[in-house]
Amino acid sequence: MRNSAYLLILFFLIACSGEQGIEISTTEIDAYVSDKMGESQIFDVSQGLRFSRENETYEVVRYMQNDTVVLYMETDVTKDEQIIRQTFFKEGVPVYVDEFIASNINEIPFTQRKIYLDGLNIIESYEKSAFAEMDLEGIDYEKANADISEFDFARPDSALQQKGDFEMSFEEFIIIDPQTYLILENNESKYDVALFVSEEHPVLTQLFANPDDNKGRTIFVTHQFVLMNGIERMLFIEGEFIDD
Repeated sequence: MRNSAYLLILFFLIACSGEQGIEISTTEIDAYVSDKMGESQIFDVSQGLRFSRENETYEVVRYMQNDTVVLYMETDVTKDEQIIRQTFFKEGVPVYVDEFIASNINEIPFTQRKIYLDGLNIIESYEKSAFAEMDLEGIDYEKANADISEFDFARPDSALQQKGDFEMSFEEFIIIDPQTYLILENNESKYDVALFVSEEHPVLTQLFANPDDNKGRTIFVTHQFVLMNGIERMLFIEGEFIDD
């Protein structure tokens, strides 16, 4: 995945010099997306942490085939809007974005966009809007303007890899008897996560024994979403100090 992230960065550096992306048409993109959405497709699926900060949550699901990213599904919720974005990749670069926006501040609250790319540039973009979500299906798309600077295609990989804004460090334990939560945060981006602790683990034992000495240490964690008493929680599974 690090090689994939490097490839993305390289492509966007090239974009700044005005060079072209891959040769692909909107018809070819539609065919590719339709194929990947077929019921016969099998993916390796990874779900990232649910990151929170003031008035915002962000999470990513990644779909891969043969160690290659096919699709990122991002859910980004703020006090003003909810965005569900599906970004399809081909040959290591983004070629299609399907975006659903539910706004709390726009006069017409529901918008759906579809954007075609060659990996570096937007080829075509379309959108439709409605007062009710259920009405979107019956409305035709119209051509619209979109700028590639609106998108951060490296962001979902950073979230999954817990890098950059999503690098997590130990902050504290919160105990609400009988429940215990491991709190991790990023002091710069202000994102944090709260993981439910159900079993002992060497990392947790070390943190419990010396919380002050370990505060601020970067930890990579794995997790699982579970339903507990009707509430979805992030369950701590594994963890490691990445400076060890």
